Amino acid sequence: MSELAISIAINVVLGVALLAILRLKRVGDTVRLAGAAEAVELFSQRFPAVPGDATVADDGRSALIDLDPGGRVGLLQRHGRRWNARALEPGEVASVEIKETAIIKLKFADFGWPHAQIRIDDADARTRWLQRLQALRSRHA
Repeated sequence: MSELAISIAINVVLGVALLAILRLKRVGDTVRLAGAAEAVELFSQRFPAVPGDATVADDGRSALIDLDPGGRVGLLQRHGRRWNARALEPGEVASVEIKETAIIKLKFADFGWPHAQIRIDDADARTRWLQRLQALRSRHA
C-alpha cells in the first residue's frame, strides 16, 4: 500500500510542477514596436534593400510600410512571439474594411495568412492607407 501512496504522491508533485511550468510559459507577449524605424528594420530583415516609410499601429503590434508609391505595401504583424512580414502585391487582398472606426481589417486572397487588423487613430493616415489597400484588392474576391 505504501508503494501506491508513493507513486500517487510523485505523480501529484510532477503534475503540479508541470502546471507551474506551463503557467510560466503562457506569460503575455508585451513586445511592441518602438517606432517607424524599428518597423522598417524588422521588415528589411525579411525583404532586404526595400526602402519605405512606415506607419505603426497605435497598439504597436503591426505596421504598414509604403514600399513604392504605385503599388506594393508592406505589412509587419506580430503573431504569437514572432514578427511576420509580407509584401502585398495587387490582387492579394480580398477585402478591406473599417472596424470600430479606427481599425483597418484586411482579409487576404490566399488562406496562408490570417486576417490582419491595424489600428490607426490618425484619420488622415487611416484614410490614406485604406485607399492604398483597397487598390490592392483582388477583382475576383
